[in-house]
Amino acid sequence: MTQIEAPRPRFAQIADILRDRIQRGVHAPGSPLPSEPELSREFGVSRVTINRAVGLLRTEGLVQVRRGKGAFVRPIPVITRVATQRHGARDKGRGAYDVETRRVGLEPSWTASVERVPASELTAGLLNVAVGAELVVRRRKYFANGVPTQIADTYLVSELAEKAGVTEENTGPGGTYSRLADIGRGPIHFTEEISFCSAIAAEATFLDMEPNQAVFEILFVASDREHRPVAVTRHIMAGHQWRLRYEWTDEPEGGSE
Repeated sequence: MTQIEAPRPRFAQIADILRDRIQRGVHAPGSPLPSEPELSREFGVSRVTINRAVGLLRTEGLVQVRRGKGAFVRPIPVITRVATQRHGARDKGRGAYDVETRRVGLEPSWTASVERVPASELTAGLLNVAVGAELVVRRRKYFANGVPTQIADTYLVSELAEKAGVTEENTGPGGTYSRLADIGRGPIHFTEEISFCSAIAAEATFLDMEPNQAVFEILFVASDREHRPVAVTRHIMAGHQWRLRYEWTDEPEGGSE
């Protein structure tokens, strides 16, 4: 029997042990955890305590519970989004998401649809157009090894989208930004604002999230050489599935003093 000790709550200690086993690969990605009765016997605690321990791991996104089948280890690893490297991937004719997922050995896929919508107060302000102006929105849903990982909606002014030829689902190698570059409006200035918040019902359902899990909401604005905004993208990413990394150099212009 695995021993646990005070003063920490027993369910938290059990969660620590199970988490360590998952991280060491004792319980492989996609594999089932031992059943509640098995864990109850191993740790000498009630099934209620085991349920609370597994509940912690569910909130962290390490395990998922399938009705009637038990708890399973999350099937894919955490994906790292390196903001400063994303544009370089596009310059090489590959989408940033393609690079991010393949880096951890996953197979990327996505679905896309295109709509025309009136500009909201938020998108109008970011794109410098009037509220209600017609925008093209490219809606994408992303998967890794078939597992849903991200939702991304990109808004462009209709005239610019038509000129760049991105009003159809397939935009060709490099995606929307490469097509904007083809017409001399390629984005080179970027800003993004990140929030950690609750997902709306449709987003949580698609991302297969627990009710108390949160998402990263990234509002990403891309502007051309003259600092004219060309596209606004809203990313929704399950907080437990992604790691956000930022890199920069802190050095005075002209070198060190």
